[in-house]
Amino acid sequence: MNNTNLEAHESLEIIHKMINNAKSRLADDGFLLIFWGWLVTIASLIHYTTIKLDLNIGHWFWPVLMPLGGIFSAIYGYRQGKKKLVKSYVDTYLSYLWTAFGIGLVIILVFMPAHGIKPTYFSLMLLYGIATFISGGILSFKPLVFGSLVAFASAVASVFFNETEQLLIIAVALTGSYIIPGHLLRSKYRSQNV
Repeated sequence: MNNTNLEAHESLEIIHKMINNAKSRLADDGFLLIFWGWLVTIASLIHYTTIKLDLNIGHWFWPVLMPLGGIFSAIYGYRQGKKKLVKSYVDTYLSYLWTAFGIGLVIILVFMPAHGIKPTYFSLMLLYGIATFISGGILSFKPLVFGSLVAFASAVASVFFNETEQLLIIAVALTGSYIIPGHLLRSKYRSQNV
């Protein structure tokens, strides 16, 4: 093997290791998928239950739980970031993707109502699907890709139901796109780091 071939082979090996390292770190960060999946699912189910019980308090769980979840996620992300010695391209791509997701979510949830436009659960489920689909593609992790299909299918299904029933559909979307893939990521991470 000449030097050029050896250098190319070593370069490919380094790139392969970086990608696998980033996959492992996202698997560790599968915690955030699980966390947000359960947080949104619980808020949806509480909201649904309070509507069915004729209690007019369910909508108050969202503006309390979601900002608290955002603060927790920011602290968790900051601490995880401090542990990383090297940031790969995969880390950078995923960081941009999930930042864009967060910005899109804030625009939908804050700015649309401020202008008298009611956000739809349909649009939220589309965002969930887009973010998990791209993450699954970047990481070559099929459960995230399949999970995104659950979110997309849930968005389509939601147009056939009223707003109250759509709360149950959000629970299905988050279970399929965040909770199950998140647990699979954590399981994969743990098996790689035994």
